[in-house]
Amino acid sequence: MRACGRLAGLLTGGAYDGEIRARGLEKLLTRERICQAASFLREDTLERRVKTELLGLQNHFLMPLGVLMHVTAGNMTGIGAYSVLEGLLAGNINLLKLSSEDDGLSVFLLQELIRIEPVLADYIYTFRIPSGDRERLLKLLILSDGVCTWGGDEAIRGIRSLAPAGTKLIEWGHRISFSYVTEAGRSNREALQAIADHMVRTSQLLCSSCQGIYVEAEGQEAVDFSRRFLRMLEHSYEKYGNKEVGFRGCSTIRIYQKELESAMTGERIFRGRGVSVTLSEEPGLQLSLMYGSCWVKPMNREKLVKTLRKDRGRLQTARLVCLEEEETELVRMLAGAGVNRILTGRDKEAGERFGSHDGEYPLIRYSRIIETDISL
Repeated sequence: MRACGRLAGLLTGGAYDGEIRARGLEKLLTRERICQAASFLREDTLERRVKTELLGLQNHFLMPLGVLMHVTAGNMTGIGAYSVLEGLLAGNINLLKLSSEDDGLSVFLLQELIRIEPVLADYIYTFRIPSGDRERLLKLLILSDGVCTWGGDEAIRGIRSLAPAGTKLIEWGHRISFSYVTEAGRSNREALQAIADHMVRTSQLLCSSCQGIYVEAEGQEAVDFSRRFLRMLEHSYEKYGNKEVGFRGCSTIRIYQKELESAMTGERIFRGRGVSVTLSEEPGLQLSLMYGSCWVKPMNREKLVKTLRKDRGRLQTARLVCLEEEETELVRMLAGAGVNRILTGRDKEAGERFGSHDGEYPLIRYSRIIETDISL
């Protein structure tokens, strides 16, 4: 925690700005995001987290799980370092298998932690092993008391098939997030603009990224809402969007393909500069085209739980736009359907804090609970 606190100070003080530019990450790691990451790493923040997740057990004490292997995904820069940090907070020795798409930032951050606090060197090991190299992966798994995986179903199945019996499997699989806008919420321009900003700024690549909007509207009302939200997305794109030529070309092709497919699906595509909105009558949850292109689906509140329960194992964050008096009913409905994280937008930092992963606290899963009748 001391090392992370010092690292946070170096980040906000600009010590790593040259490193970020050298890696071509300056557009991704803006000053705002660096400050946000530093707030996660503050010593007092981590102390509160440990107290929340690990303390308060009576007649029990905690031990580290032991050796913890991390298999991370490539959809978020620095995710490997983040995962190892959680393993360190629980006292584990950590073996990090880097993603094939890793940009080197995780290794750099972990090296900095070791430079700041050399004793950590015995607890951090990184490996560049292809996912297809089952022999070398098995060697690491044999050494491990537990393995946490960040990835899709295929990645999780691969680790499950290799892990020896008795190895604890901790799966942080891909999840899907969305927004729910009530009839009254449709006029809340500030909240809707915040969702558009969130979509563009995260490129909709994270499990917590909003893929689309369920809206209490039908017919022309749904069309009008889609057009209005498209303008909000365009506004967000002007401020935060990736405007590189190659990136814009790929996005244009994806949207054009969606327009061609709409002749068979019946969907309506509203295209804007760099962004789009797909209005669909098919209620099921699905991934969006991402990078600022979302879906809008009309929803009757009475059908919400039945619709979401079909994907209950993949639900993560729901962002509510509604009247305050509607919140209790909707939170209960969403929680009952399987959503693990429900945000209203009133707490501006709630969506960015350390918290549970998919409804579970990670530090306790990276630990062993020891029960004894001996006073310690």
